[in-house]
Amino acid sequence: MARAYNSFAQLQNGVYRFIAGGKRVNDAADAGARHVTIVGGVHGNERIGVAVLDALRLALLHVSPLRTSGGATVFPTLTPQSSVTLVYGNPAAIRVGKRGSTPHADLNRCFSADMLSPSSPPTSYEQRRAQELAPIFAASDVMLDLHSTNKPSEPFVRIAGNRVIPSHIAHMVAKLPCDIVLHDPNYLLADGTVALTDEYVGAQGGVGICYESGLASDLSEAKINSIIGGILQILEDDTKSIEPLATTANNSKNETRAATAMTKYEITQVFKLTENGFRWADGVGDTNFQRIPVHQPIGFIGRGRDETPFTVDYDAHIVFPKIASLWKLG
Repeated sequence: MARAYNSFAQLQNGVYRFIAGGKRVNDAADAGARHVTIVGGVHGNERIGVAVLDALRLALLHVSPLRTSGGATVFPTLTPQSSVTLVYGNPAAIRVGKRGSTPHADLNRCFSADMLSPSSPPTSYEQRRAQELAPIFAASDVMLDLHSTNKPSEPFVRIAGNRVIPSHIAHMVAKLPCDIVLHDPNYLLADGTVALTDEYVGAQGGVGICYESGLASDLSEAKINSIIGGILQILEDDTKSIEPLATTANNSKNETRAATAMTKYEITQVFKLTENGFRWADGVGDTNFQRIPVHQPIGFIGRGRDETPFTVDYDAHIVFPKIASLWKLG
């Protein structure tokens, strides 16, 4: 018996769409089709997403199989009326291995209404790339954007919008290899506006999920395989995008976690660097989710004798502490 296969097309630079074999890629635009988009390399120094996309692309092409946690090999096959689109977010940044194509450029702040407006000619590579990718993201029913952190961190998922995370999103999140959910209901990372990839998808009516794998230097095979395993479970169980895999009897850990509460944090405040300067308090700012007791200095604003402690009036946890080379005003 011949093995089922997938059809695919390259939609643009670094964008590959897969559908069930025997169909034209345009057919996936039919009413009722389910569109899943998986993104990596929005920041070029975060290689984990690129590694995951490479493995998924070869497996969907039926060139090189994926290996399950049980050691079996599988070739995912798309279901009818489904598409899976793999997006290498920022090819220019990926090529140079930097966060952006130029210092301080950030594709993941370019999906605001102003930056995407037809009346706003792109002034940077990142803005132009965002305008290219926006239609693909807007048509996505589910989008998973893969990132990693510049300082040590447990893996976590970030969800934006919604005062309470909807149950169907929580069910998907529980399939991914992490035990932490970071919620940004008020879009504080972008000053209260929609500007990140996942936020944009959510604003267009889809489900946007940002997955942070942990420290960017961890590109271990085990890490990559665990992320792929979670993605396959979402594609099979939640979006029904792939045919059942004969070897997915290894879901017990994630299914158990789906029935229990993950640790949840909410973004309450975003610190902005000013010309006054800033330094971390001793022992602070080296890891994500570090707990800082109420009124204990997180850092100091100012210089020399003019320094004043930066504190908050609640027990806090630090997330996304930037390395010094990524600091910028505002």
